[in-house]
Amino acid sequence: MRLRLTLKLVAGTTLPCNYMYELSSCLYKVLNEGNPVFADWLHNKGFCKERKVFKLFTFSNFHIPRFKIIGDRLLVLSDTIRLVVSFYPLEAIEAFVMGVFKDRQLEVGDRKSKIVFEVAAIERIAEPVFETKMCFKTLSPVFIEEQFPITTRTLHLAPNDPKFAELLHLNLLEKYRAFYGQEPDASWPVTRLRLLSVPKAKTITLKAGTPQETRMKGYLFQFELDGQPELLRLGYDGGFGRLNSQGFGCVEVIVLKRRNK
Repeated sequence: MRLRLTLKLVAGTTLPCNYMYELSSCLYKVLNEGNPVFADWLHNKGFCKERKVFKLFTFSNFHIPRFKIIGDRLLVLSDTIRLVVSFYPLEAIEAFVMGVFKDRQLEVGDRKSKIVFEVAAIERIAEPVFETKMCFKTLSPVFIEEQFPITTRTLHLAPNDPKFAELLHLNLLEKYRAFYGQEPDASWPVTRLRLLSVPKAKTITLKAGTPQETRMKGYLFQFELDGQPELLRLGYDGGFGRLNSQGFGCVEVIVLKRRNK
């Protein structure tokens, strides 16, 4: 289930450039006030598989038509902006989620600057037809990391790293196991990735200014995936890669223009 929110500025014009953690907290707050039981489950439990938790919820960066960067601040010059929020698949909660966001005010920011938005419109985005080969464009950075358990070292991978596609596929399989409680079909092919644009690195700081501050390097790019439609749907609705509930891995489907022969 995917919604596009049109947000109207009510108070304030400036956000921290790293606003994703604050936006995530805001969205959890909205869901909690609408249904505390659901929000607690989404925030603290999610879908579990062998001590791994997947929220299968993601959201895009703000789409801001006009803005200006001033230091570590983002000055919003538009009267309205847009935001995409997506859940996998949970169609049963559509009425609840739309009701929670309807006519709602959202406050996003840190101690230094914040903006109060009003939800001016909510649009249900039609689900695409999922096929074995599809093209996507990131709406928020995709984050993949390689973990080295013995040394606790981690490496944030770029999409052109050979292990990026491998770990992306394994992450989709883990999410499938967690949601459905069963093994994926052994006949399903390995998800293959082809880059359609030069990846642009984007580092997101979570919990900035606290002892828990963490910097995560994700990537914005266009790409083609060749794989099992069920897994591609899972990535589209729930997010590709890791940290989806923190605003990583939200994508939209794109259609490539055919070149004239």
